[in-house]
Amino acid sequence: MKYRNFGSTDLVVSEMGIGGSHFGSMINQQSPQEIIRTLSQSLDSGINFYDIADIYGQGESEKLVGKTFKNKRDQVIYASKSGFCLSNTGSIIAKVKPFLKPIIRLIKPIKQPLLQARSSQLKQDFSAAYLVSAVEASLKRLQTDYLDIFQLHEPPVSVIKNGEVFETMEKLKSQGKIRYYGIACRNVEDALVCLNYPGCSSLQIEINLLNQTAVDKVFPLLEKDTVGIIARQAFASGKLFKLLQNPEAFPEVTEDIKVQHTVQQLQELVKQRGKEAIAQIAIQFVLQFAPVSVVVVGTRNRQHLANNLAAFSSPILTQEEMAALVSRL
Repeated sequence: MKYRNFGSTDLVVSEMGIGGSHFGSMINQQSPQEIIRTLSQSLDSGINFYDIADIYGQGESEKLVGKTFKNKRDQVIYASKSGFCLSNTGSIIAKVKPFLKPIIRLIKPIKQPLLQARSSQLKQDFSAAYLVSAVEASLKRLQTDYLDIFQLHEPPVSVIKNGEVFETMEKLKSQGKIRYYGIACRNVEDALVCLNYPGCSSLQIEINLLNQTAVDKVFPLLEKDTVGIIARQAFASGKLFKLLQNPEAFPEVTEDIKVQHTVQQLQELVKQRGKEAIAQIAIQFVLQFAPVSVVVVGTRNRQHLANNLAAFSSPILTQEEMAALVSRL
């Protein structure tokens, strides 16, 4: 595993980070034992960066991570997020979650309706009182005294521009409950606004072969090593694999002439290397950008972990391959 400096902080992070959105999920179920084994194996493989959130599994993700690493806290970096919360109805559903899990496991067709129902019960709260209570709850679940990085979870741009949330995070930092703070941005436009706040140590943004907007708009504005960039959705939420199998199914993507060019070049590379190389190319593409500190990938189980590790340890792309894949004409 290779490591990089995280912006201007004193954190040194593994190039591969574990995304914990699947841990404790009612929809994408894995046993707690398998999740703990996966987490333990990830640390043994050299991964030290764990991107989690209080909303993932309604707190179960943080609990499992905390249980796994409670005696190895000095070896791991926690980058948790807050801002999303459940409505009253959603909270009731969360309480009956243990009873719903066996039903979902048996009746797979109900997964999609449940995903839609869950999304409809989400709301956001970035008030000082909520964020303080959310951090304290995360610390308890993670069995730790501090978060290495505390991120606002996709706040509206109005919340960022208002600036009050930064006062709250500075207070949490002065209290030692968080070491650094940042924003998990909804889009590149919001990330650009965040650059106006020097206390913001990290930005989490989508970067992949199909969405290279951050490369064009954000990276050129970054001063050397000032902000740690957490790259997410390197596989475009799975769309990258599906797109190569059936491009006609994604007209909204392939109608973009720049994306067309990238997809064509990717298809040529895959012909040369084989279908199993898609993940490798996707990961190595993101890693080639110097501002990127860590690439976070969702990891469900040990086999998924092994596949992701193989992508990160694959040969880097040549300058010619990178030039072909960058979506500029």
